[in-house]
Amino acid sequence: MSIKLPDWYRFIKHSICHRTSVEGLKGIFKTGAIIPNDGSLTNIYPQSQVSYARNYHLVSLFDFDRSTEEDCRNQLHEWYRFFFDHKPVTIVILLNRQNLSSKIISNQKAFEDTQGTYNPIFIPHLEVFYPEPIPCDFFRGYLIICGVYETVFEYYPHKGIFPEIFEKIDNFIKKHAELYADPLKQIEKDIDKQ
Repeated sequence: MSIKLPDWYRFIKHSICHRTSVEGLKGIFKTGAIIPNDGSLTNIYPQSQVSYARNYHLVSLFDFDRSTEEDCRNQLHEWYRFFFDHKPVTIVILLNRQNLSSKIISNQKAFEDTQGTYNPIFIPHLEVFYPEPIPCDFFRGYLIICGVYETVFEYYPHKGIFPEIFEKIDNFIKKHAELYADPLKQIEKDIDKQ
């Protein structure tokens, strides 16, 4: 049996993207860019302090355009959880590759820099990096993914800064209030459907 990719994968499968929290998105809009991680940003994960992005002061990105669906399935355990780990939602910012291409630091380059050790740590195959701030003008869409039940999501194909997204997030949470109150109930419903 083949591993099924999430329904929201269709929005990211030919994309390069950055994922963040609601607070992170507010900071991005305030500065006008996704800024490289120089250690001044809050650590979300214990490994953040020893990450490739942190060591080299880079923006961490996911590049799904350079991997096949089969590669993404095979690596699901490496990347999937990062797309619904923020509460109440994770925001995925889709980026315009044409604006970034010449300066993207590939996963292969990181692999070579670490001589295949992945130390400092990074996600194999899919994580790529950018050496400078990424202006909001490079944004081409936003994906809101529920932080308690990752199959629930909404997509907005909006370019640039999108201040209305915070209202969309509030509405998303209200619309799914029952799910946020009892995510196990939804899981049980989904199992019963099978």
